Amino acid sequence: MFLPHPVIDSLTPDQVRMWEAHFCPEAAGQRRPAIEEGIWRRTQEAANAEQSGWTEDESGRRRVVHYRLHYGLDRTQPMERLVLEELYLYVSWLAPAGEIADHRRELDRWLTDGRWKPTGDKDGSWRRGDLYATACEHTVHPQDERADRDTPEKFTSLDVTIHSEDYSLTRAARNLPWDVLAGGMRVKEKRGTPAYAQCRSISPRSPMILILCRGVI
Repeated sequence: MFLPHPVIDSLTPDQVRMWEAHFCPEAAGQRRPAIEEGIWRRTQEAANAEQSGWTEDESGRRRVVHYRLHYGLDRTQPMERLVLEELYLYVSWLAPAGEIADHRRELDRWLTDGRWKPTGDKDGSWRRGDLYATACEHTVHPQDERADRDTPEKFTSLDVTIHSEDYSLTRAARNLPWDVLAGGMRVKEKRGTPAYAQCRSISPRSPMILILCRGVI
């Protein structure tokens, strides 16, 4: 992949005005609106046994995902384009050592099949176009050391990072998914007893509401 990568090849004037109004302004002290960021984690615990496959004899697997996508307008073409300017993807697995070894072999095969090329750097990174990929195995993950978390016996971890050339994150941003993990498992909310409104009783102030209502009448 080469950057900037087109997402929408040509924007209408209205789309450009909407972008400039809602996504261009700098957010004081906050993430820029043009940056999409997401964090996901799954831990294997008794409390989420149905979703994670936890059993009394084998537990402790973990997966953490953190991504940041930077969007912008490309004005070098006759019509403005929405493009992906920079990207960052980080995935961390914790699992029995044998599973991690198998996954590392699969990862190397996927990179080769995907025509990524080793860079020859000390970190063992791969490159394709403007993207770099690195994989790092840990007997004890640095973030577990930082949080004083125990690693299950015979478990190891694998971190994979894919990022655009020269992309960098602050330490605080790199620690963010682990800070979320430290907050513990998210407790599911219980469904309440909502009161359903009749479609015709909704004032069609929003075109979207009007369209949805027409679709169910």
